[in-house]
Amino acid sequence: MKKIFILILVILFTSVACAKNINKTLHNKELNSQEYSKILDNFLYRANKYLETGDKIKLLDDYIKNIENIKVSQKALDDNYDKDREAFSLVEVALFMKSAYSNGVEAKKLTDKDYEELQKRFIDTNKFKQLEQYMEIQDKKY
Repeated sequence: MKKIFILILVILFTSVACAKNINKTLHNKELNSQEYSKILDNFLYRANKYLETGDKIKLLDDYIKNIENIKVSQKALDDNYDKDREAFSLVEVALFMKSAYSNGVEAKKLTDKDYEELQKRFIDTNKFKQLEQYMEIQDKKY
């Protein structure tokens, strides 16, 4: 019985270690269109859960960790443009329109200072900076 218990623990620890390595591998390699699509789908699912509770802090943390900080090929970005934009817009609306998604318990705990800090972290992301540059280019055309 003791050997079975030890065997189960070894298998459990091995599977956890493998899962962490897979996650690290995904964050180190450049994702293709299909892999990035799956990441975006998973994020959007979790994002809706965060917004149900109003947990905008976890929403932003998850976005930065799983969308902002991964390497993606240009083709993957092009192929998943609509989903990528949906994820970005969802976070943007949740942080800059304080009343949006504020029915949850966690959102009611956020102060103006919390929103300022969240917005600053979001503004510092590469995707936000890219969008800002795009808007400046569009303004110069007109």
